[in-house]
Amino acid sequence: MLLTNSQLTRYRVTIDFTVDDTNCVHPRDWNWNELLELKNDEKVREVYVENLGYINSKGKKRKEKKNG
Repeated sequence: MLLTNSQLTRYRVTIDFTVDDTNCVHPRDWNWNELLELKNDEKVREVYVENLGYINSKGKKRKEKKNG
């Protein structure tokens, strides 16, 4: 879609994701402009990467706890 308006809108998006970091660069080093397919004056203003720790990706499935 081609926009004729030159006004840009600022957004803050939070993504909580998991990645196998044994075979990739750290997310802080990713080219976020390319990943988000930003063009022209669109840009990533800030990248904040927080390591939330490791999770077990194989084995037992987590059971949901019921309240009450």
